[in-house]
Amino acid sequence: MGRGGRATATCCRKRGRLTWGASETLLSPGAFTSLASLLARRSGLLFEKKSRAMLERRLGPRLRANNLPSFDEYISFLQENPTEQDAVYQILTTKETYFFRQEYQLRAFVEEIIPHLAEVNSVNKRITIWSAGCSTGEEAYTLAIMLMDCPALKGFRTSIIATDLCRANIEAAERGFYRAGSFRAMSADLIAQHFTPEKGGYLIKPALRRTVHFSQGNLMNARDVRAVGRVDVIFCRNVLIYFGEAARQSVTALFYERLLPGGYLLLGHSESLLNAGTNFQAVHLEADLVYRRPSIDDSSSRIKASS
Repeated sequence: MGRGGRATATCCRKRGRLTWGASETLLSPGAFTSLASLLARRSGLLFEKKSRAMLERRLGPRLRANNLPSFDEYISFLQENPTEQDAVYQILTTKETYFFRQEYQLRAFVEEIIPHLAEVNSVNKRITIWSAGCSTGEEAYTLAIMLMDCPALKGFRTSIIATDLCRANIEAAERGFYRAGSFRAMSADLIAQHFTPEKGGYLIKPALRRTVHFSQGNLMNARDVRAVGRVDVIFCRNVLIYFGEAARQSVTALFYERLLPGGYLLLGHSESLLNAGTNFQAVHLEADLVYRRPSIDDSSSRIKASS
């Protein structure tokens, strides 16, 4: 076997192209280390040694698609090719999401956080929310639906920004077509109100589509994060659990920077910043634990940070 796990006995050149036999090109331990390091630097995603076989299996077809004989050559190609990086992220990232996921947290957001922010922003009457790692858009559209008729926001201008690492996810979110699995926690009345039946699923209605601004963005890229602007609330649920420790620290520091004083960060149920050494305050709501950037004057806040 050659350098980088090249299975020389199973591939050869034929009229300028590579052909493979029954065996796959293998990802050697050294090539795995290089690939995992590259993915961690570029995307934050953590792949431990036990992930080597999975990466070999999932990314092997990309070598053939790009006519490359070894993972070493593929890694060099990947470093310089943003289009290929996007293809890899699409293959490797988890896309399990649906409308009104973690409903208890959404209820706490609308019933406790939004009234507090409405009070704080009563003069400028503007609230901006960022869905970071929005996948195919279900979370962002859920937030838009919940805020449409929120009494506390009457007369307010609300902005919802949604970003994701994968271009294909953003394109799917902008298209707004969803199959039945995305609606497992959504009532039939809300589906009828905001979606039009189409063959195989439902298409989002234009009125709801216009309420969310989607764009591709990498949480590991400070320029992408800062392009979002300053926001009042960040939803980043079930994203950081796939990151390494250094990447989590980097991203949470950028979240802190992007939040306006008094702004909130909402994570997934299995994610925590407790004992993480950040400047965020933990805030216990009735039904959830969230994180908050301290405001200049917290003395008048109705929502108190945990001691």
